[in-house]
Amino acid sequence: MIDRSQALELLQKLTNAFGVSGFEEEVRSFLESFIAGLGFEVTVDRLGSLIARLPGVDKKVMLVAHMDEIGMVVRHVDERGFVYLTPVGGVNTRVLPGSRLLVKTESRLLEGVVGEKPVHKMKEEERRKAPEFEDLFLDLGLAADRVKSLVKPGDPVSFKPSFSTTDDGFVVTKALDDRLGCLTLLLVASEVLKANLKVDLHLVFSAREEIGLEGARTAAFVVKPEIAVAVDVTHAGDTPVLSEREAPVKLGGGPVISRGAALDKTVSQALIAAGNKAGVDYQLEGEGARTGTDIDAVRLVGEGVKVGVVSLPLRYMHTPSEIGCMKDVEAAAKLLLCFLSEI
Repeated sequence: MIDRSQALELLQKLTNAFGVSGFEEEVRSFLESFIAGLGFEVTVDRLGSLIARLPGVDKKVMLVAHMDEIGMVVRHVDERGFVYLTPVGGVNTRVLPGSRLLVKTESRLLEGVVGEKPVHKMKEEERRKAPEFEDLFLDLGLAADRVKSLVKPGDPVSFKPSFSTTDDGFVVTKALDDRLGCLTLLLVASEVLKANLKVDLHLVFSAREEIGLEGARTAAFVVKPEIAVAVDVTHAGDTPVLSEREAPVKLGGGPVISRGAALDKTVSQALIAAGNKAGVDYQLEGEGARTGTDIDAVRLVGEGVKVGVVSLPLRYMHTPSEIGCMKDVEAAAKLLLCFLSEI
């Protein structure tokens, strides 16, 4: 399998890539180049999801990780050159003031800082509540006429990348939701040829997950899998702000296998058996009617699909500084390789 240093280099390139929902071209191009180089058949569907196939004679299995990230688009540029935004996906306005953002215009990337009313000028009730998007603006540090000539309504906006690691194998950056899942699929892809699998394997890097699970639905219509597993992120509860009841998994504790009403019991059990056989630490999470992942769309395609979910624990989801753990990713890849060989 790809070693830790190579995996970190891949993850940095993945998270640095611009990939706001509906604007995934840069991250898709990187993924396509890498996975085609491994010998997979690669296609792109009409919504922009990347489908990589390794043909086999047995059942059709799909692993899916979404390649898009939350972000914003330009809503308006005022006469003074300040840019107003609207969210794409679940953007938390509490983390925006002071954040550095990138606007992808037709000609270049522009960096700006999110501004709001100074705290010194806020009334007490204003300090206590989260700002509305209407109260925030992006300052590009350029003259108004320059901004208006470059920036147009509908231009996508993302958090500025800031990749760093810790001695314990933790990674801090934007878009780990779900580039951690994408990296897991790349680790699987790098090893799967050696495994001599019989399954007809499709690795899907889906578009537009953050705005309604759209890419996974259309990709599953193309693939028509019998079995599908989403590889996404889940909230790590090992911080002071979440209880074990609210988020019962921890960062570095291993990948998380979901069980529950929205999932096929035989697939969940096969994932657990694979974790045991692979000798990796894993955690369990219960799900009700929905998982909040691509699998909610995939399971309803065609005659229905038997589905499972493997998640990577993540702290501070949907912020510019999400924290994940490489050990969890590596264990997830080993678990999934074992699952594919046994299913």
